[in-house]
Amino acid sequence: MGRALLRYPGARALYAAAGRVLGYDLLELSLRGPREELERTVRCQPALYVVSLAALEALRHQRPEVIENCVAAAGFSVGEFAALVFAGALEFEEGLLAVRARAEAMQEASAAVPSGMLSVLGRPQSQYKAACLDAREHCQALGVEQPVCEVANYLFPDCRVISGHLQALHFLQKNSSRYHFRRTRMLPVSGGFHTRLMEPALQPLAHALKKMDIKKPLISVYSNVDGTKYMHARHIQQLLVKQVVSPVKWEQTMHAIYERRKGTEFPQTFEVGPGKQLGAILKSCNLKAWKAYSHVEVMEEEEGEEGDLDV
Repeated sequence: MGRALLRYPGARALYAAAGRVLGYDLLELSLRGPREELERTVRCQPALYVVSLAALEALRHQRPEVIENCVAAAGFSVGEFAALVFAGALEFEEGLLAVRARAEAMQEASAAVPSGMLSVLGRPQSQYKAACLDAREHCQALGVEQPVCEVANYLFPDCRVISGHLQALHFLQKNSSRYHFRRTRMLPVSGGFHTRLMEPALQPLAHALKKMDIKKPLISVYSNVDGTKYMHARHIQQLLVKQVVSPVKWEQTMHAIYERRKGTEFPQTFEVGPGKQLGAILKSCNLKAWKAYSHVEVMEEEEGEEGDLDV
């Protein structure tokens, strides 16, 4: 991950700075693994943050006018930190310190409870709320105290990610037809992210953000929590913390960004980061907007793991 970006001095400089901040060679880990180590939350989140900003450096070199004329940005989960750095609300090293604190705390919270995330491709008649309620009742019958099972990501129409205790997710997989789910798949993540299972991570992240000089973004940046624009520095601080235990409302964000009067031309959209999942989501949310979409390659051989965007 990131190999295709190494021809750009700006990208190399970010990896060098990241190594100094983190105390280990993130570039070496991203390029050569081992994969199991890179997929750990504590390593994966910083890696996704840095590779996204390194891809922006590539785009800056290839198409400087795109960077200069950009009017809005958004990032999925940890990608929101990269979007805020791009928009001038955070410095690179500040953002990385916040991401490290977030990742370490979420890794610890994940280790405390067997939990995960389940990708669900549904139908218009799919019953997500009823499914989660039944799954929680199933967990209670098994003796699980205060079971968690809820929608953690709103991706596009008829597609959700459900997060919670593993027993609940296994129940949903076994009974998927009862709730009109077309397909389910466990994601390769270590915990039930974007639920109250991550509450232990709130204080460490809040503490890290309080030390930082957060500024109002120079361009519009949309929050995962409610799909609206960040208005001021305090707003950013509050919602970045809340995001850890709140569902990612990406589908709602896509509608907010691309709402246009009929006949209005859609802007160019560039995805920076590993994989092309966000482009696929945009295609499902707004086909006309997707026609002006491009992706900045970060890997010489694209792997396209769907789980990348859920970390």
